[in-house]
Amino acid sequence: MNLNFLNDSTLWVAISFLLFVILAFKPLASQLSLGLEKKIADLKKSLDESRSLKEEAEKLYKEQIVKQKENSMLIKKIKEDTSREIKKIKSQIEKDIEFNMLRKINNYNQISNQMENDLKVELKKKIMKKVIHYTEVRIKKNLSKKYNSKLIDESLKKIPKQVF
Repeated sequence: MNLNFLNDSTLWVAISFLLFVILAFKPLASQLSLGLEKKIADLKKSLDESRSLKEEAEKLYKEQIVKQKENSMLIKKIKEDTSREIKKIKSQIEKDIEFNMLRKINNYNQISNQMENDLKVELKKKIMKKVIHYTEVRIKKNLSKKYNSKLIDESLKKIPKQVF
């Protein structure tokens, strides 16, 4: 037998490479398997965290929708209350204005009536003074003294009864 092929370095390199691959494959395979399992576990953990975050986000979203509906209802209620209060205040202001206007009109009428009455009284006094004065002058010119005195006295007695 020819054992020359044992002297071939290529054969020994191929055999040593195969032995190296066979001997290194198991630890590399286990390392690779452990690395992949760790990576799978990390991915599962990330996936679980993502799911929990998604569920939490959905929960927060639903809570926000509920809060938004509550806020919308609250805003609507506040608007209605404000509108009612505005109408109430407006009505009260209109009533106050009307009351003040009526009071001012009444005050004006009272003052006007008082002034009118004062003017009438003042005018009566002036007219009476002038009538008395002119009557005296006329009587003095046209009548005798005795008859004059008698007429003046009678006129003066009658005047207060007729005027008042």
